[in-house]
Amino acid sequence: MTYAKRHSKLSVALILGAVALLLMLLGGSPRNAQAAELSCPTFRVLHNDRIGQLNLPAGNYNVTVLNSAKLSCASSSKLFAEFLQDYNGVLRRPWVVNVAAKSFTKGAGSDTGFRVSKTSTPSGGGGGSTSASCPGYFQVVHSDSIGSFEVPAGNYRITLIDPTRFSCAKAVKRFQEFLLDYNGVLPKSWRLSKASATFYKPNNPSVGFNINKAYGPSPNPDNNTKFARCPATFRVLNNDRIGALVLPAGPYYIYVGKNSLSCTQASAYFRQFLNYPDGRLPAPWNLNAAKARFRGGPGGAVFRVQQAN
Repeated sequence: MTYAKRHSKLSVALILGAVALLLMLLGGSPRNAQAAELSCPTFRVLHNDRIGQLNLPAGNYNVTVLNSAKLSCASSSKLFAEFLQDYNGVLRRPWVVNVAAKSFTKGAGSDTGFRVSKTSTPSGGGGGSTSASCPGYFQVVHSDSIGSFEVPAGNYRITLIDPTRFSCAKAVKRFQEFLLDYNGVLPKSWRLSKASATFYKPNNPSVGFNINKAYGPSPNPDNNTKFARCPATFRVLNNDRIGALVLPAGPYYIYVGKNSLSCTQASAYFRQFLNYPDGRLPAPWNLNAAKARFRGGPGGAVFRVQQAN
């Protein structure tokens, strides 16, 4: 090798070393120099919610992308909306939530992700849901399941995919029916996405609804149903009657009053009352035949029945 070539290579090495030193003094490598946080438009959380142990009261949230070279504002808003619908708080892999930092990252320690913080000043172009939540909460009295899809006892919010195509009344009725499908086989035109707890029609995906555990007080407690349906049906073996209440043979739903009887107790009472065809129930019980409602005296325990087919 000639002296000129050696001198040229030494000069290149010195230049590269100087560039590396300059980058270190400025705070990192070329890769780190590209990493920059990005403030996104605010995202509106419509209801008191939570993702795992992260509580998210209703309101506007600042969204900050951790590394703008790896994630966009649009993607972070879409992910935030998805995580809010996460049924059990376990995000899809490899995403994890850091409760203390209020951040979501693509794996622990990753800079691909975003963090959120509540704000009283919304910005334009924010996220949030275009769907519509139904008033009040739906109460699942006992822990239940639809096939392998677990539905723990508690209050649930029902949200319509498209309120112009499906009503809250229909969603409530469908959810009640689906809770009876213990084997998870829904009616032919319906499907269940377990990841987002969404019931929908494959041939018309705008028709449907999703459920999510409800946190905090009901947004419209006056519209809450006074009765919660028991998960199983009660079978009347023969055509029967209790006073003016005619009961054809077949399965029946039993609805218990909130803060009243358990489903087991209501079923036992119903079985007992079938032995009183004249309708003269033991005190303090009385029957409102028009509403198929049994009440244990003024302000007492209450339940009602409804034919299931």
